[in-house]
Amino acid sequence: MADNPWSGVYEFAEFRLLAAQRRLVARADGRPIDLTQKAFDALLYLVRRPGELLDKATLLKAIWPNVVVEENNLNQVISTLRRALADGHDGQRFIVTVPGRGYQFVAEVRENDDPAAADRARAPAPPPAAQTSTDPAHLPSIAVLPFVSLSNDPEKDFFGDGIADELIHLLARVPGLKVPARTSSFAYKGRNVDIRSIAKDLGVASVLEGTVRSAGERTRVTVQLINAQTGFHLWSQSYDRRYEDIFKLQDELAGAILQTLQVNLHGKLPAAVLPGPPTPNLEAYHLYLQGSTITLRGSLDSAPAGMRLLEKAIAIDPNFGRAYADLAAAQYASVTTGAATADLLSEVQRNCQRALEVDPAIHQAYATLCGVSVYRGQWLDAEQYYRKALCLNPAEPAAHLFYGVVLLPQTGRLHAALRASQEAYRLAPAVPFTAQAVALTSSLLGRDADTTIYVQLAVDLGMPRSTPPIPFLDAAVAMNAGRYAEAAEYMNSVVPSAALEAGGAAVVRLIYAATAGAADTRAAIEALQTLRAGAAREAMASPIMVMLSTVWFVRLGALDLAYELTQAALQEFETTGILRGAIHVATCWLPEMRPFRQDSRFQDYVARLGLIEYWKQYGPPDDCDLQDGKLISH
Repeated sequence: MADNPWSGVYEFAEFRLLAAQRRLVARADGRPIDLTQKAFDALLYLVRRPGELLDKATLLKAIWPNVVVEENNLNQVISTLRRALADGHDGQRFIVTVPGRGYQFVAEVRENDDPAAADRARAPAPPPAAQTSTDPAHLPSIAVLPFVSLSNDPEKDFFGDGIADELIHLLARVPGLKVPARTSSFAYKGRNVDIRSIAKDLGVASVLEGTVRSAGERTRVTVQLINAQTGFHLWSQSYDRRYEDIFKLQDELAGAILQTLQVNLHGKLPAAVLPGPPTPNLEAYHLYLQGSTITLRGSLDSAPAGMRLLEKAIAIDPNFGRAYADLAAAQYASVTTGAATADLLSEVQRNCQRALEVDPAIHQAYATLCGVSVYRGQWLDAEQYYRKALCLNPAEPAAHLFYGVVLLPQTGRLHAALRASQEAYRLAPAVPFTAQAVALTSSLLGRDADTTIYVQLAVDLGMPRSTPPIPFLDAAVAMNAGRYAEAAEYMNSVVPSAALEAGGAAVVRLIYAATAGAADTRAAIEALQTLRAGAAREAMASPIMVMLSTVWFVRLGALDLAYELTQAALQEFETTGILRGAIHVATCWLPEMRPFRQDSRFQDYVARLGLIEYWKQYGPPDDCDLQDGKLISH
């Protein structure tokens, strides 16, 4: 069978797999079968080797080339495939487990390279006018990938990112040219992904890639512009410049790219007036590139070092707008981990405002201000900031991500939250956070199948399964399926160590056993009260444990105790002006929280949160109405 990943149509049982389109469909009607990227890779590898016994090491190497992953990742992918193919828990018709040896695809596979077979599997085509307007081959569009550093100096690895980032800023200012945001294109850094696959993901007709080599004061940049439809080079060029001429080089590159797009892709672009450099100071720019690389694409542990570099860049050039915006974004990331304080939020806001004073077109600053406003319970302001960010750059996935995860779920507009999260994922399908966002909003709506698919996709993209809120989502899926003991263990993986040492693990297991009807409900309630009041009370007072405890009390029928917790949180909010558990307000809209919402105290709860005024302007939560300032649930 063919080994070319871009050819081949494979039929087995009632399914047809199209390698070039990376689609699995039903043969009868062409209905698409949803699969994560890694699940598709695994299925394609298996169907090309029917009847062959494949050990796990072979499959891990094939599905995750050049990446070390745990064997559990493979198990999850196989489970995802079995669910999609309705193959049973242990495999019956398609993927059979051979204990101690590996997996075997046992169904008969027919390979068909006839293009007509692929055509029959496609969904009905849109009208010609709509197809012409959306086909990237007919639009001037370009994705700029991070340039690969060929220098031996690790401290200069960031330089390739900087050139690509600046080109994105320059090209995005050209009217009529579609340029995916850096969040979207930078997600492919370090991944062995075919250019045509990247272009398909991002919906562009061309891709720019390059390399950078620095030696002393000289920098050599080699770039190539690729037609994503054919895979052929449209243009390539090498530049040898002094480092101090980097801004001139970036302008020169942008001009050459635009000219090539005009000639080769028939893009009718107006004459471009490219903005000036982000700072006239090379040292400040150097520090900015380092700091942004560390804070935006590093880990939380490395963020403080990156923020210090950004602060140094600002000290050198106090009018460096983008440095202020990136610093604010990094500071806000620490807010979401539980560090929300009045001082920190004020500092984030000041840095955003300073960025916008320098350059009102920095959309990232508005997205960050949307998040800050949510933590202050300023819902109307949050909505306005989101709209400004979206107006400046509708292709930036971060704005949709903030809207779909940070703002809308807290207001009960869950279907709109799902749509915003799906748009973030569409714009940046290789970013694990966008897949995680779709999983989260799907879970809030009780869509467990979609939750499972997108959780696995986030994991396939490199997100550790222990990253919140994934354990909460896994627990919800398990509980809804009646696997209460499994759900308890997922929850215990996120309970603070201080609570675990005080017997918290046993308490959580008791709560889920009581929910299942296998333990005394009163005993579970008392155990949770004791845990909250005992040696672990400080750990149990964290926003995340207050949220979980509230849900557990509601689940156990202890509404009074649930409202005691919410009253305490409201009093803290009214005293400090900070809603520390802002993003946890979404849990009150979970299906299982219906008794909480139907209680008469819920009206006071949402009024004190300030949500009534938001709903008056932007509409009430799903399945609700506003009558005389009161929320009516249907």
